[in-house]
Amino acid sequence: MTAENDLAEGPQYIGARIVRPDEQLAPPRLFVLRRHVDVSGVSGTGNVADGVEWPDGTASVRWRGEHPSLVFWDRGRTSVELIHGHGGATDVEYLDQEVTGEAPTADAPDALRRVIDIALGKPVRCPQCGRPGACRCIANRHDARVEVVLAAVLGYLARTNGPTP
Repeated sequence: MTAENDLAEGPQYIGARIVRPDEQLAPPRLFVLRRHVDVSGVSGTGNVADGVEWPDGTASVRWRGEHPSLVFWDRGRTSVELIHGHGGATDVEYLDQEVTGEAPTADAPDALRRVIDIALGKPVRCPQCGRPGACRCIANRHDARVEVVLAAVLGYLARTNGPTP
């Protein structure tokens, strides 16, 4: 590839997706970091931080406590869980997990996308140890994730089109 081709394609961004001004995306999602075990002995347990997952996939985390700080993660929830999850000791818990209200039929694609996005953010228990967050098991949570998404889609369809067969 030549330098000219590189310029034509534009810069390569790692992590976040580029959001164009005219795109219709889900709004930012609020979450908390709920710590069950204080591995570091610094932050304590309970809701130790507040966060926002932005439409481009990045996340902002504001730590609570005597020495608060603000951290930005270009790779969003993936980085937050990897760095701060401590093997299941801390979970990312979305505050807007439930979709309320009914979407008009004209908005069905955007509404359905939002339902699926919320379902994908719900914790799925490990089939081996039962933890809803990150764990040390190397178990595949794919089947449980599919069930969560299917339940959300069927619920959406029931609300917008009446009962499903």
